[in-house]
Amino acid sequence: MTRLRSTVAIVAVLACSATTARADVVLQWNEIAVATLISQGQSPFAQARYMAITQLAVFEAVNAIKRDYKPYLGTIEGAAGASAEAAAVAAAHVILKHYFPAAAGALDAARTASLAAIPDSPAAKMSGIMTGEAAATLMIAATPRLKISRRSIRI
Repeated sequence: MTRLRSTVAIVAVLACSATTARADVVLQWNEIAVATLISQGQSPFAQARYMAITQLAVFEAVNAIKRDYKPYLGTIEGAAGASAEAAAVAAAHVILKHYFPAAAGALDAARTASLAAIPDSPAAKMSGIMTGEAAATLMIAATPRLKISRRSIRI
């Protein structure tokens, strides 16, 4: 039942959003993340935490390619010509799938659709995907396991 709910929620977000092949994938994956968090019954505190983790991984992945800002993790270097869009998709996908494995089917479908809409060359996409996956993996490793309840947050 949970898997069906998450699939329906993500498909609804993708179908009803005004995204096109040229739309900002970061905003698209923000919508997917919100739909996933809601469908998985996360509290507002947990939602904020998982959105922060997701967005830090996306930032790190895109910044590893564009190098516009000081990095958060500081250990990732994207290949020249890598797709920043593919990196953002891969980073968000890995984070969300790691924390919400019950939504894996819907997240995998959203990843496939997002990557198909990116017009970059296959080599640029693959380099971007590898950068995004590396950023997400490092973000997961850097994030302490928190137990969130209605009354407290414990590390």
